[in-house]
Amino acid sequence: MMGETHLTGLEGSNPLGFLAALGVQVLFLDEVEQPRLWWTDDVMPHAVVESQFTVDRIVSQALRKFPQWRVSPALAPGFGAEASDSGKFKPEDIRRYLEYSLSGDVGHSLPTALVAEGSLDRSKGIVAKPSDLYFTAGQQRFLSIAREILEDVARDDVVNGLVGPWRYSSRLSSLMWDVTDDRTYALTAADPTNNTLNPKLTNPGPEALAILGLSRYPVFAGRDRTLTRGCAGEWRRGGSFTWPLWSRPAGRGAADSLLAHATADAGTRKFETQRKWYGSWGITQIMTATIRRSDQGGYGTFGPPRIIWSAADPL
Repeated sequence: MMGETHLTGLEGSNPLGFLAALGVQVLFLDEVEQPRLWWTDDVMPHAVVESQFTVDRIVSQALRKFPQWRVSPALAPGFGAEASDSGKFKPEDIRRYLEYSLSGDVGHSLPTALVAEGSLDRSKGIVAKPSDLYFTAGQQRFLSIAREILEDVARDDVVNGLVGPWRYSSRLSSLMWDVTDDRTYALTAADPTNNTLNPKLTNPGPEALAILGLSRYPVFAGRDRTLTRGCAGEWRRGGSFTWPLWSRPAGRGAADSLLAHATADAGTRKFETQRKWYGSWGITQIMTATIRRSDQGGYGTFGPPRIIWSAADPL
């Protein structure tokens, strides 16, 4: 039995915890020794890596890599203040941005997970239409927030994110991938996007790791909008994010293959075909969460996750 490091704070049933666990692998992308990742079969599954990747080692690597990501062209492309803060690039800048993905430098896999050449939002003045996992809108600026998180995240934040329980003590901005972000006007007395009236406390440790984890979800130009790995449905209504949890140690390449084969299309021929293989691939659960967008501005959040396939009940 191999030694294990249990990352008890990174729960697989929370999209933020899941993306953060993927980010742990990204931290070591250019290292000779890279972690394999898997999940416990507990009621609340959490991430596990090999024992040589201790919490201290992961935290130290994160604090080295986060500053490099923050200043990289992936997060600071230099196309003018608004575009470089929002990621809503003009058509002529999209190709320039995507060219960085060919460099092999720090963060090179993020551009292809954010925008796709030829996929435009014409309602916003013909600019890039980003990933389905782009939840910011209005005065929130995705790249600016990502840089802020990576700049100000502290060692204790990363430790807390990895081992939990999450303490929600930071005033840093959020990219809204935590299931606790799903607050609606019906449940609050104030607009949840108004941080003056309703200050939001966050967990910058897992948020920072999840920024790296986002790079594992490439996007593609579709007929009507950008298509994102793991996402389905319409952008404004009926969207969803689906992800797998697995019990066998998987390196980055194997994990990426598992991500590509998770589908939310329950009842379809594609789902029925793939579900026959889930168990043999070591997948224990397929999770999905509705992507909700506000009527005002299109801010995104995840609805409560649910299991749509389990190895314990494959039929």
